[in-house]
Amino acid sequence: MLSRKAVNVLLKIGEFQENVEYFIIYTSSSFHSTISSSFVVRMKYIFLFLFVPCLGFTQTTSKLTIYFDNDTYQISDKYKAVIDSLKQKHKTDSLNITLEGFANKYASKAYNKELSERRVKKVQEALSPLPISRVIAMGATNLYDEKSRRVDIQVTVTEYNIPDSSSYKKETVVEANKRRMLSSRRLDITSYSDLELYDKTVLFGVFFKGGTDKMLGSSSIITLRKLLKFLKGYPTRKILITGHICCSEGRDPSTDGRNNRNGSNTLSLDRAKVVYEYLIKNGISKDRLQYEGKAYLEPLDWEETRNRRVEITITQ
Repeated sequence: MLSRKAVNVLLKIGEFQENVEYFIIYTSSSFHSTISSSFVVRMKYIFLFLFVPCLGFTQTTSKLTIYFDNDTYQISDKYKAVIDSLKQKHKTDSLNITLEGFANKYASKAYNKELSERRVKKVQEALSPLPISRVIAMGATNLYDEKSRRVDIQVTVTEYNIPDSSSYKKETVVEANKRRMLSSRRLDITSYSDLELYDKTVLFGVFFKGGTDKMLGSSSIITLRKLLKFLKGYPTRKILITGHICCSEGRDPSTDGRNNRNGSNTLSLDRAKVVYEYLIKNGISKDRLQYEGKAYLEPLDWEETRNRRVEITITQ
């Protein structure tokens, strides 16, 4: 049964803003070609038709707005009641909540930024203990009216469709861990610039020869060039580069693999280091980069060879 995240990998992989070099790379590492964006759009609908019936859960998103009096961040009694109602309605749901705070155009940019931060913090406190996944203080809008003095609450509710236990094989611990790893990563981005602080994603297209840190194929260099372009375009961003290995059956998953190129037992670390050294060689300061190896502790895919991969995490 495919999760929504897995379907997003199939549908939206690659960086569409810069000429799609490969499609469904996550599904078939041997399939690599350049295709038109219109073809990709058509393929999205085909995949939706094929895979939506297999999803293990559904998600619905709603939006609620909390308005504020001029030059204040205190929540009125009217909207306190609205928030209490929201908390009561969703107290047992699986939620993903995003808050965006705004101010009108009066006063300075710095003042409006601080005011929007205070507004969004007040709403976050009022919503406790509901989980808040993202809080954004947007500052001033281009308007002067009362509709600019607000916090937008976006609530995504996940409803799990649990089938009869007799109709499926119970997940193993390893399979459950793979699902957990998938859900913690941003696999649906179209550009690295979509990533925000602490977001993590896979460097799709970067492949390694089994048992080594040797990168394979032109797609590896294409992907690294895009990462390089992102880092040069966003000079304050810092990243953590994490290497992984596959095929740890029969041994402790925390034990790293042997690198047949140099004889070390640091294969996942060596793969991360390859990306690290490429970026430094091409002008990125080492102060902006960290790298680590995670051995087989965080497998993502049921096809083991696809677990030999490198990921990045935005750390600043």
